[in-house]
Amino acid sequence: MKIDKNNSNLNTLQKEILDIFSQLLLIFDNMNITYYIQGGTMLGAVRHQGFIPWDDDIDIAIPREQYKYFLNNAERYLGKNLELRVYDDNSDHHYYFSRIVNKNHQVKRLGSKDNRIENVWVDIFPLDGMPSGRIKREIHKGRLLVNRLLYHISCLEKVNTKRPDRSFLEKVIIKAASVIPVGKYFNTNNQLIKLDKLLTKYPYEKSDWVINFMGQTSYKFNELFPKKIYSSCEEYNFENLKVIGPKEYDIYLRTLYGDYMKLPKEKDRNAHKTIIVEVDRDDERNS
Repeated sequence: MKIDKNNSNLNTLQKEILDIFSQLLLIFDNMNITYYIQGGTMLGAVRHQGFIPWDDDIDIAIPREQYKYFLNNAERYLGKNLELRVYDDNSDHHYYFSRIVNKNHQVKRLGSKDNRIENVWVDIFPLDGMPSGRIKREIHKGRLLVNRLLYHISCLEKVNTKRPDRSFLEKVIIKAASVIPVGKYFNTNNQLIKLDKLLTKYPYEKSDWVINFMGQTSYKFNELFPKKIYSSCEEYNFENLKVIGPKEYDIYLRTLYGDYMKLPKEKDRNAHKTIIVEVDRDDERNS
């Protein structure tokens, strides 16, 4: 394993995340689910053959119809230690995308107002269709941005306001919304339902353009690609696992990161700012 050797806390966290990922890959295989590694996970696979040394999560995307199938059927495949979290499951999960979490392992998320404690996770995003026509696509993009902003305002206390990759405009809006408590006028679940209706308006199967819109804040429409980029995939090494991602990794990574082989400044690393607060091994002893 090439996991970080210098930061024992991060090293432990990465191992726990990798364990979830390895179980999830078996589930995908059993369910015949098509998935693609995304964002920093794709970058890590290409540049480091595993985790980015300071990274603390794994991101996966699934085409919308298969994503829905996974959400509806995953529970029967999950072991005792794993649990599916979705925005409408009556838990404290406030994200639009879903997560597979280890119920026995927890981390503290720094950077947001409430410094919340969450279970160790792997993020799973839907890949959605976008309009083919440029004008329609731009209009749809505007609607998505507005609704995403209203969603973030509705749960501002949970938003990581200290992310170094936020734009100046986002920082201004977050600051204003924290001073003027407009979030109380927006219900988070209602905003997520509106987002869901928008994101599912254009079927993935019938679209020439597709997007992972609810990924990292700074990506937004950088994760908008011609669907053909996902038509040809390749196997990549990720630590001790073999994982699937777009074959045209250079196009994908340059769109997201520019010069992706250049390491960022230390102050821009670990945007999630997570620390382990508990690692319960009961699930390992009872497995």
